Amino acid sequence: MRRVIVLGAGLFGLVIASRLTQRGIAPLMASRSGHDLQLDAEDESSIRAALRSGDVIVDAAGPFALRTTRLVRVALERGCDVIDIAESLAWSEGILALGQRAVDAGISLYPACSAIAAVAGACVRASALASPTEVDLYLAPASADTASSGTAHGLLASVGRPIRTLREGHLRSVPGYLEQHAFPSSGRRGGIVEHAGAALLPRSWPSIRRAEFWVDPNAPMARVGLAAAARVPALAALARTVGPVIGPGPMARHDGEFAVEVRDATRQRTYVFSAERFSYLVAVEPAVIAAEALARGVSVQAGVILPHAQVDPEELFTRLRGLGIDIAVSA
Repeated sequence: MRRVIVLGAGLFGLVIASRLTQRGIAPLMASRSGHDLQLDAEDESSIRAALRSGDVIVDAAGPFALRTTRLVRVALERGCDVIDIAESLAWSEGILALGQRAVDAGISLYPACSAIAAVAGACVRASALASPTEVDLYLAPASADTASSGTAHGLLASVGRPIRTLREGHLRSVPGYLEQHAFPSSGRRGGIVEHAGAALLPRSWPSIRRAEFWVDPNAPMARVGLAAAARVPALAALARTVGPVIGPGPMARHDGEFAVEVRDATRQRTYVFSAERFSYLVAVEPAVIAAEALARGVSVQAGVILPHAQVDPEELFTRLRGLGIDIAVSA
């Protein structure tokens, strides 16, 4: 059994550690303040002191958009596999740039091994569409449970700023959160935000010409307020600054939803994952599956593990249903 380190002591890190424990893996928790290990992802000396050759690292220490890839680069030298749950497009581009070094080092990197890449990739695989052209992702998080400065920063960083999204086969600049799109089944609407899948999904399926991400903050008036703020630079800047501090407010919700729509030239498949409580398990279970496999010695190719290869759809869907997540599939 290889040693597993979960970096980040926020909700997602704690849930990943708990799920690994339930699966018979005893992970070590690491953070800047020190749990089982003291590890600052931006301090090379602390990284070198904490890591051992052969470790499996699950990186849940957001916000990734504010970080460098220093941890991953030291892991390459140490011979450690790294799984991250990043939503950041720039972060995943940085991981892709390290792909050849990972191959040379014989280690595996799993970028955005969460809803954004792994679950979306599993849905594309399950759709059986050989040449998908469009993928839309929709998120209404369990805001009462998942709100933190890191998750808020990940959403609000797109508000009122130019963001990049995949359109016509290229990353195009559009105004963040200004465009709105209806969810496939719930009647919600979400604003467009930047996401790692725009870089990762077309690497798995070159036929994908458009991949976009729509988010409803799932708190009263939050979507409307952010859409209005996105039109006024001063208000957008205020939202980006104050939002991570004040959070979603007392009326935040415990229910949540994540949906994936996959299309080719003639067909469409839609997958909706929802739960009244603990919907955030959709985001963490792919990392749990990947970490468990690596810890138990399953052989995985070296290099960047792209969305089509991160998790098996049948295993993921079975696990999520067992955790109380409803999965509705429609054509």
